[in-house]
Amino acid sequence: MRFRSLPRLLRIHNSFMGSLSVVTSAWLFTHDPLIIINGMLAYIFLASAGNVINDIYDIEIDKINRPNRPLPSGAISLNEAKIIFGILVFLGLLSSLLSSVLISNFWPFVIAVIFAIIGVLYSSKLKIMGFIGNVTVGCSFSIGYIYGWTITGMALNLAKLITVTLFFIVSTTLLIAREIIKGIEDIEGDAVKNVKTLARSKGIPLASRVAAFFLMIAILAFSALPFIGVVSIYFIPFMVIGDIAAFLSLVYALKGFAGASKASLYAKIGAFTGLVGFLIGVMIQ
Repeated sequence: MRFRSLPRLLRIHNSFMGSLSVVTSAWLFTHDPLIIINGMLAYIFLASAGNVINDIYDIEIDKINRPNRPLPSGAISLNEAKIIFGILVFLGLLSSLLSSVLISNFWPFVIAVIFAIIGVLYSSKLKIMGFIGNVTVGCSFSIGYIYGWTITGMALNLAKLITVTLFFIVSTTLLIAREIIKGIEDIEGDAVKNVKTLARSKGIPLASRVAAFFLMIAILAFSALPFIGVVSIYFIPFMVIGDIAAFLSLVYALKGFAGASKASLYAKIGAFTGLVGFLIGVMIQ
């Protein structure tokens, strides 16, 4: 095994970015570094495991489309990838179990188990099911906001719970919209792989409108956050940029195939801006 290929297999940068959602929501309820870091590690391990199992199931397709990926290139063998997957799941569940022990609450471990199972189901079954797969991607990445709340003891502070819920809604809807848009953009390639995207099963015009609907929800939820009174004023510039990016994504999404590439890019910018803005708005008061 070529160890320098391991970060590419794990897509560790994506896993780390996603773990910031755990930090964001956890910080609202506790500043305990042990609780927060342990929550981050659980997310990173399980998200990375999901990336590995995805590559395991996609190895034959990647031999054609992405031959330089670690598995099809032979940098990491299939058996090695399976072992890595097992280790990551074990470490992720162990971290979540520690979180449960720290707060005497079983929910962190339960959510981690669900997260791990969804990762396998997505790669093996849900990915080719189109819209269901899109929703799975959005919820899986964004579940860190919910997980961050559970690892702190699930305190019932209404304003903070509404804030966490809005974080989750913004992230989830932006990612679902982007996945739908990618289905429009990749409609020819998906036909070869028989991926039942919304664009293929219901047509590009309907897929465009559904993506626009999710983007509108994201904009509304994004814009509602300052009125809850939890995030600081430092969040406002990120909200403005995120809203603009989401609106541009909406405009290009409604152009169908011709605008799909730019719509996907702006949705990605909106999601990234939101992730950073949420973190800054919570941590810098």
